[in-house]
Amino acid sequence: MKIYTRCVYGWQPDGALKLEESDSYEYEGPVALCKDSPSPPAAPDYQGAAQATSQGSVQAAIANALLNMKNTSTPLGSQTFKPTGNFNIPSIGGQPGFNIPQFSQSISMTPEGQNLYDKQMGLSTGLLGLGQGSLDQTKASLGQPQDLKSVQDIADQSYGMQTARLDPQWAQNQQSMDAKLADQGIPVGSEAYQNAMRTFNQAKNDAYGQARLSSIGTMPQTFQLSAAERMQPLTELNAIRTGAQPQMPQFQGQPAAGGAQGPNMLSAAQAAGQYGQGLYNAQAEQQSAMTSGLFGLGGAIAPWVLA
Repeated sequence: MKIYTRCVYGWQPDGALKLEESDSYEYEGPVALCKDSPSPPAAPDYQGAAQATSQGSVQAAIANALLNMKNTSTPLGSQTFKPTGNFNIPSIGGQPGFNIPQFSQSISMTPEGQNLYDKQMGLSTGLLGLGQGSLDQTKASLGQPQDLKSVQDIADQSYGMQTARLDPQWAQNQQSMDAKLADQGIPVGSEAYQNAMRTFNQAKNDAYGQARLSSIGTMPQTFQLSAAERMQPLTELNAIRTGAQPQMPQFQGQPAAGGAQGPNMLSAAQAAGQYGQGLYNAQAEQQSAMTSGLFGLGGAIAPWVLA
């Protein structure tokens, strides 16, 4: 880049301005950068970054699965994993395909574990036969409406038992009342006689009413007993169904391996693009500022030179 330190211009007959004398030197410093405009950065390969991210996620998922496939042994048996091949996921829409490793899981019992399991199976088989008989009883019981007549029958029996004691008691009380009124000289049909008999009959009605209420109080309990009797076959069937189920050997759960994460190439590409664009903007602003400064300097010198 040439820097002029002295310039002498002269007017020509045709009116043009011509440089007649000058002093200058070549400069290669930072200001020289302003002669060339910076080039914008190339666009990031977002599609390639997305494909790389997808591939990394699949690889991380496979790694996590492999980390959790641990062979285990217990006093009752063992659990092992064995590779059996790959499952191919074909490519779709430009996305590359994947091969997913396949494994088989095997559980082997020790003699003690096998013996325990066989006994549990025998017990379960026996319970199945017992359950079939209980199922028939349940169908017969629930196939009929609940017998509510027994509820009223029990209440009537309770009332009858109480009146069996009340009847002779109040018959005796009636005789005593008649004799008492006669001894007092109160004639039958008189006002005093009617008042005394009214009080007597009210007490008698209260006693028999209390007996009726007491007998009605037996009805809820009788209803519950009737319902429980009807549901008893179903209760027994459920107990048989849920009892003594065969159990395979239980293996202690392995702690899950740390979730490996695939590289996020798409975010990396976006960050690289933003960095490149920011660098380009900074260079463009720097060049613009230098160019404006030089033009301003030239504008300030030109009048002095021309003068």
